[in-house]
Amino acid sequence: MNNFEPLFVIGNPRSGTSLYRLILTSHSDICVPPECGFIQWWYEKYKTWNLSNTNNDSEVQLFVEDLKTSKKIETWNLNYEELRFNISGNSRIESYADLCLFVIESYARQQSKTPEFLGDKNNYYVKHLDLLYTIYPKAKFLFLIRDGRDVACSYLAISKKEIKSKYKPHLPTDIEEIAKEWSENNEQILKFSKRLPQGNFHILKYEDLVTGFDESLKDVCNLLELPFEQSMRQFHEYNQNKQLEPSETLEWKQKTREPIDKKNIEKYKSEMSEVQQKLFEKIAASTLEKFDYKLDYIKEGT
Repeated sequence: MNNFEPLFVIGNPRSGTSLYRLILTSHSDICVPPECGFIQWWYEKYKTWNLSNTNNDSEVQLFVEDLKTSKKIETWNLNYEELRFNISGNSRIESYADLCLFVIESYARQQSKTPEFLGDKNNYYVKHLDLLYTIYPKAKFLFLIRDGRDVACSYLAISKKEIKSKYKPHLPTDIEEIAKEWSENNEQILKFSKRLPQGNFHILKYEDLVTGFDESLKDVCNLLELPFEQSMRQFHEYNQNKQLEPSETLEWKQKTREPIDKKNIEKYKSEMSEVQQKLFEKIAASTLEKFDYKLDYIKEGT
């Protein structure tokens, strides 16, 4: 059984979750690796993992070989031979949950960290919240919400970038489609959070993080029962020095190497046309209101 606490960082794409991941990872007691959804991908094949599997070298080898094929896992720069050796016969690895945490722990050790919390940040996990809860019923879920109209601006900006990476995000560019996706994802977060004990989740708005950084992060640290650390303010320097955001994704995440930009709030007012704003609000008004986002065109409460 692992001694680490699992946590998940989840939000709609382009909501600032990479920023959030790096801020959290700047804390000495938290480590959240770059995106790689191996926990969900390999669950069906390895969900019955137990100590007998851990003690079987060939089964450990098979898992490690499968892990190596996971999308984006190469950005972790794991030593797979060392990982295989450290898993084999390890009495702490009694389940699939333990096995996955051990992989993340191996990444943390590469960063010279022995944190209390091992995290996983993947936006698409918003479609797999029940599965994550099944695997880790005591996990902490940290949700980040951003005004959907600014999310739409970010989607559109990404589509115009010339990105060479094979991991270039493929996001909708139709306002109606973006509004529906944003609403569905954030409604799913609200629905799921109602099932969790109060101390097992936290919903943070991107706008609050940007305008009230210290207060917002102190609330998160309180949930995790950790002290706020000054290093969290220097997340961008820590990221640049440690290259925590992989080069494979930096083309559209360059801002993670810069201080927080308060201009990233309400960009939609200058970047979206009135027609686009009205259409987005028409579709997503109910969800926008639930997170206290002001409606500019649709009458509130309708």
